[in-house]
Amino acid sequence: MRVSELACYAFDIPAKEGTYVMSHGRELQSFPSTVVKVVAEDGTVGYGEACTLGGNYLDGFPGSARATIRELADWVLECDALDANVLNAGMDSRLIGHLPGKAAIDHAMWDLRGKLLGQPVARLLGGIKQSTFEAFEAISMDTPAEMAEQLRVMADRGYRRWQLKLGSDPIEDAARVHAIVEAMPTDSRFLTSDANRGWTVAQTRRFLGATAGVDTYLEQPCRTLAECERVRAHTALPMMIDEVAKEVTDVVDALKLGCVDAVNLKPVRVGGLTKAARIRDLAESVGLMILVDEPQGADLATAGMAHLAATIDPDSYLGVSYFAGPDRRSFALGGSALSGPSLEGGVVRWQDGPGFGLDVDEELLGAPLFVVSTT
Repeated sequence: MRVSELACYAFDIPAKEGTYVMSHGRELQSFPSTVVKVVAEDGTVGYGEACTLGGNYLDGFPGSARATIRELADWVLECDALDANVLNAGMDSRLIGHLPGKAAIDHAMWDLRGKLLGQPVARLLGGIKQSTFEAFEAISMDTPAEMAEQLRVMADRGYRRWQLKLGSDPIEDAARVHAIVEAMPTDSRFLTSDANRGWTVAQTRRFLGATAGVDTYLEQPCRTLAECERVRAHTALPMMIDEVAKEVTDVVDALKLGCVDAVNLKPVRVGGLTKAARIRDLAESVGLMILVDEPQGADLATAGMAHLAATIDPDSYLGVSYFAGPDRRSFALGGSALSGPSLEGGVVRWQDGPGFGLDVDEELLGAPLFVVSTT
């Protein structure tokens, strides 16, 4: 079954709390995202989403993702919809890098495959190992008191897994962590301190000294794997890699250096679910923990993460992001929530259904940026 049409859409997702703050003074009031729609010869439709979290987080920005999709559209129309590896190998041979745009295509094709075969994407990605699993909440960088208040609000909604956005002055960040620890419910199950490459090795060591005794993962403290290797010598905390893990070989390199205990696995960062599943398999085979995340998105991105999370062994699982909801941009029928995976009390409940299990209201997508078809 071949694809007869590909369309690309662009939109902005408002930040949930008005402003989203990360290291190096990065502040966003909205997240530019991209949706790909693919139509098979029999009329079956698949959708995929990719958000780059602005222009200075991934190796790509919204405009480059959309240009990538246009560049690769002809190849997508040549491929059999069921040949995931053929599709990805062809995209890589035609265009080096530009993984966010490739991810949007890859996700749409997985949704299409699932619908053509009458199977959920999770089953096609390897099988469903958990049908319910806890989400985590990212706490945007702010004053210690404001971050603690963010956590209390989400704790009241049932969340017990936390990611703290850090990466400024290490002593100020330590104060943020201590405020969070005081506010965390006693039955919280996961905490990661995410500097988003914001510290040098020396700054990371100061942070570690000021947070001694805190039970947290140390997530991507420095810019490079070499710096993370140097940090490892100064801490027994479990270390998580994120931005540096774009290929399977990056995870292999981190293993060789001994500076990885967990992977923040973002399908958009690695080029889509096809490649994310390869990293998942490597991580599980060598005993790494896995956090499933994306650089923001709406309910299409949420559905993709939920399907990947469902395939992860519970013993290797740390948490998953959940972006859909009434305070976020939605493309589900009625514009309110997913018709597939749902969230209640901080727990994602995976639901069986073809593809991503999401019924998209195309009117909510607006007019496409461009359409490429076999005609």
